[in-house]
Parts: sequence; C-alpha cells; structure tokens
Amino acid sequence: MHGHMAVLLAGFVTIGAGMASCASGRRPASGNQPMTTAQPRVELLGFPGCPNTPAMRDNLRAALKSISTGWTFIDTDQETLPEHDPRRGWPIPTVLVNGRDLFGMPSPAGSSMGCRVYPGGVPGAGEIAERLRAAAGAR
Repeated sequence: MHGHMAVLLAGFVTIGAGMASCASGRRPASGNQPMTTAQPRVELLGFPGCPNTPAMRDNLRAALKSISTGWTFIDTDQETLPEHDPRRGWPIPTVLVNGRDLFGMPSPAGSSMGCRVYPGGVPGAGEIAERLRAAAGAR
C-alpha cells in the first residue's frame, strides 16, 4: 500500500490465524458488541530485535478479534522501510490507525528509529480494543 512493497511483502496478518499463547486471555465484557463499521487501516510497526513487538502483535490480534470478525492489520518491519519513510521515526512498537498513533503520540519529526516504553508495559488487548473502537468511530 502507498507503494511500499515492504509493507505488502510483510503481508496481512489474519485474525483467524489463531491466538498466541501470551495474549491476555480476557474476554470482552458482555456489553461489547462487534463493530460493524468499515475497518480503518491498522498497522503495527515493529522489528525482529524489539522485545516488545511480539507482545504488542499478540495483543493487537486479540483486540481485533474481540471487536470484529475479519479485521486485519499490516505487520510492518520498520527496518525494511526506505530511509526517508516517515514511519521510521515512530518508536517501536507502535500501532497506527489511518496513519495516527493509537495512543496519541504526535507524529515524529525525524526518521531515527528507537524503542517505545509504555507506562505500565505493553498495552493489553482490552485497552487496545477500546482505543480501536474510539478511533474507528472518529473516522
């Protein structure tokens, strides 16, 4: 997408691929209904050497599965992006929804890569799902 073959090569991670063992395991509250709106563009920026990328990936999968059947995300290896791609400036791991950080971090000014530390650790599936719902509603 957007001409970045690396993103396409990374492929779409299907929600039906199964849950990883470290996902939170919590079920959504009974009041939560599946989303029926069109899916926004959801992208996980990470790279193989980042110790938090696998946990964020698992939690994002669980969050998407909890809010809508069939929603997917693009799993982008930041290290494979061209040097001047603005997505290289986001600290890792980062979830972008329609190009904006899911947790409200402003767009980076430069393109130097780095690690992201979330207060309290990598966000859980429940928090990610809540923010995805809000982001999809704000489209």
